This record gives sequence, structure tokens and C-alpha cells, in this order.
Amino acid sequence: MSDDRFASAALHALALVASVRTALGVRRAIDARRAGLDASAQEEEGAVRVYLGGALGRIGSLLVRLRLRAVAGPPDDPEAALVQAFEDRLALSDLAEELRVAHQKLLSLYPDVPEAVVEAVRRGHRQALALVEADDLDAVLGLFLDRLADTQDELREALR
Repeated sequence: MSDDRFASAALHALALVASVRTALGVRRAIDARRAGLDASAQEEEGAVRVYLGGALGRIGSLLVRLRLRAVAGPPDDPEAALVQAFEDRLALSDLAEELRVAHQKLLSLYPDVPEAVVEAVRRGHRQALALVEADDLDAVLGLFLDRLADTQDELREALR
């Protein structure tokens, strides 16, 4: 009986966290638009390069976090596995958003940045979104992270 109560409370807590994160994301997007930082418009090269430099750091941090989790594997405890799966999805969601904005900003640098790099960032965004909903995350996470690390290196090189 206590297992059912834990699962119910955990699901309610996870739903609340997801709702708060969504609201926070919407608020950040509104603030960015009001500040004139709309990534869907053509932007000045210097500002884009500064943003992308910071994005590379954030993407790298998320990659390390997910890579450490992939190496550790899923926890044996079902409750811990539920929490870990939720944290993995949150990290992938954050990664997808970073890649989405990076892709939009890279379009401001095109054709100075190779088309292959812009496309690799776009593909990384789509793959991260798909993994958020994947049932077999443990089976495919490592390959995705390897590809994204390569994309990160290509982007870093393209920004030099």
C-alpha cells in the first residue's frame, strides 16, 4: 500500500515540477522577446557568437550529466529509477531547447558557418526531442550523446 502512495505522490510532484518548468520557459521566452532577443530574426554576428559560446558550455554540461548517467545505468530501486528517468527527460528537454535556439542563431551566421554544422545542430534538436519520449532511452542514449559531442566539436570549430 505504501508503494502506491509513494508512486502517486511522486507522480504528482513530477507533474508539478514539469508544470513549473513549462511556465518558467514561457516567461523566459516572453522576457527575451521584450528585450529584443528573438532568435527567429536575423541577429548581429557578435551577439550571436557570444550567445553560442555560452550555449556550447551549457550543452557541454548537459552532455556530461547525461553521459555520467548513461555510464551508471538505471538504478535497481524502482522509485529511484522513476526519479532518474524524470531527471533524464528534464536534461534532454533542456538540451533540446539549447539546440533549438542555437540552430536559429546559427542561421544568422550562415553562410559563414558551414551548412553541415547548422544541419547537425538541427538534427540534434530533433533527436533530443524524440528521446524525451523514448521508451528505450537507455538503449539509444549513448549513441545520441556520442553524435552530439561530435556536433559540439564541429560547432566549436566553426565559431573560431
